[in-house]
Amino acid sequence: MKKIIGLFTVIILLTGSLQAQEKATIGFKPSSYYTFSWNTTFTLGDFNKWVTNASPAGFDFGGRYLLDRGLTVGFNIGWQRVSQKYGYQTYYDLDGSAITADNYRFTWMVPFQGVIAYHFLPDKLVSPYLGLGIGGDYMEHHLLVQEIDAYNTRWDFSLTPEVGALIKFGNFSNWGALVAFNYKWTTNKIELYKGSKSKDLSMLNLKVGICLIIR
Repeated sequence: MKKIIGLFTVIILLTGSLQAQEKATIGFKPSSYYTFSWNTTFTLGDFNKWVTNASPAGFDFGGRYLLDRGLTVGFNIGWQRVSQKYGYQTYYDLDGSAITADNYRFTWMVPFQGVIAYHFLPDKLVSPYLGLGIGGDYMEHHLLVQEIDAYNTRWDFSLTPEVGALIKFGNFSNWGALVAFNYKWTTNKIELYKGSKSKDLSMLNLKVGICLIIR
């Protein structure tokens, strides 16, 4: 009987010890993480006058490195495309000539930014954050009218405030999901025909992706 009581005592102590260790190590604070996301773009302002369609044609790759507590720094690079087909319209070229026809407009972008972000709960399953991207884009704007491809290319400066969350797939998982929403302002312009002058293109982006978390 004493042996049985002793055995139960040892089991209870071991169980309590394991539970205490587990509670102490639930979750972990990443040293860095890398994301790959699918982006949907919603144009605003002058950009929306050019292309009104929302576009799911975009992706984003990023990395974040923990500095202190929940503060991270990193980078984002990606590719995005917005496009729309319009019916018969008359366009006056920059040299004064006119053409009336169906037209197809599209812009593709290669954004690259440095990013700083603060994670409010970096060691939890769900870690919401606020971030700011600073950098630029390479953009090509195309207007296709019959056999004519009028286009211009521009580099710009851009700012991107972002709110999002990193969601781990488990307390100790090195994989997770990323959901984020941002507003992007750029100094880019569209000047392809008479009356098309624009400035400071802006957009909203919805990002949904996966995340590799490094301990």
